Amino acid sequence: MRTPLIIVLLSVSGVLFGQRFPSELWHDGYVVLIEGDTLKGQVKYDLETDLIQHKFGPQETINTITARSLSFFEIFDGTANRYRQFYVLPYNVRIDYRAPVIFELIYEGEHLTLLSREKVEYQVTSYPYAVSGTYTRLTLVYTYYFLSPNGGIVMHTGKKNDLLWNMKRKSPQMKKFLKENKIKVDRRSDLIKVVSYYNSLFENSSSRVN
Repeated sequence: MRTPLIIVLLSVSGVLFGQRFPSELWHDGYVVLIEGDTLKGQVKYDLETDLIQHKFGPQETINTITARSLSFFEIFDGTANRYRQFYVLPYNVRIDYRAPVIFELIYEGEHLTLLSREKVEYQVTSYPYAVSGTYTRLTLVYTYYFLSPNGGIVMHTGKKNDLLWNMKRKSPQMKKFLKENKIKVDRRSDLIKVVSYYNSLFENSSSRVN
């Protein structure tokens, strides 16, 4: 039985206009400033501009905090039903310029740590079912990064060869692991598996999934 066109269009409009992204919402959490002060309340974040808003008190006072004044913050994300942790780390935004940037901790390892950043952007999507044509919708897009013990941060390009280069200390083992487990190097869950396995190849290694 064919799905009526009106139902398809209504479902698409619900995606277009009803979706709320985590960065648009207030979350219960706390903030740690670079001076060491801890601020409790509600937090709204914007990784595209590297700033957060902190709301507190009976008057619901709102303060805007830039990455330069921020060390760490944690929120409980009701959309994902889990706690999320964010750190401010120095990153080469250009070859000759390093700036404080907010990263989310995805997987913490002693020898390699997986971080991410997110942004909302427009993507062209085909209509579902038998409806022809395309439409544009806002989508949450993640970019992943690898943090080494020396503090260096490298953006994940989504290419297998670049991934292996970032794990060159154990390249033969990692190449075998990717092949045997049919790893998709642009998938979050698979990247966690990859970084976890890489860390496990070192003796006395410790790790933590966020």
